Amino acid sequence: ETMLQALRFVIQGAGSKVDPAIRKNITTTLLGMLGHDEDATRMASAGCIGELCAFLSEEELKSVLLQHVLADVSGVDWMVRHGRSLTLAIAVKSAPERLCGKDYYETVTETVLVNATADRIPIATSGIRAVGYLMRHQLRTEGGSSVSQRIITQLVKCLQNQSSDIRLVSERVLWWVFKDPATPSMEDSLIKPLLKSLLDNTKDKNTTVRAQSEHTIVNLLRLRQGEETMQSITAILDLASNELLSECHRRSLKKIASLPDSNEEIDDTILT
Repeated sequence: ETMLQALRFVIQGAGSKVDPAIRKNITTTLLGMLGHDEDATRMASAGCIGELCAFLSEEELKSVLLQHVLADVSGVDWMVRHGRSLTLAIAVKSAPERLCGKDYYETVTETVLVNATADRIPIATSGIRAVGYLMRHQLRTEGGSSVSQRIITQLVKCLQNQSSDIRLVSERVLWWVFKDPATPSMEDSLIKPLLKSLLDNTKDKNTTVRAQSEHTIVNLLRLRQGEETMQSITAILDLASNELLSECHRRSLKKIASLPDSNEEIDDTILT
């Protein structure tokens, strides 16, 4: 795992300088490890291939995506599916302009949403992270109205999922998407359904889910930059949600917004 981790950072820093023949060998070896029995090995290999997607030739990228990462998973072992879902998430994170270009955008979005609804929690959580990377790319390249309704609907379902792991990852991903003030905020109509689910989660029985939902609301409403977004959202919220929001603001949001944000990553393929 340590060697794979080191390889990943080499790819990140000098991927464009690797000899094509060596790159091809590395890619083949890594693809063979996507279904590895060891979680850490599988995750680290997926992280490496995801990073490599930024440097592969068009032909190599097409082959990796269509034959592996975006290939049909019916009848495929869950570990291989997990490896592929992780690879896709990191590829969208490290090479969004290639994965979200006209050639692959539809298939990538479709696969990411299917992964996010998988019955296996590890596959679902990597799908949700990929949704976050996709969402941030859309916001940064096309602005606040660009996030597709399907992504919002999927995130709302994940925030309401019966698994606290899924709820927590969804909150963390949203927290991360809006952490950087340079990322444009979304339109109020897109924020509203997410905010309502997050407000419900401030009453969750799981304390971590409860605490994370508050931190996520602070970023979603950009409360560290002021209260303008919150004021405009209250105009379109129902009475019960408004009451919950003002109570939550009084109790904790104001305090959280006055503190610096955490620098945590949401990428779980980087071994710590």
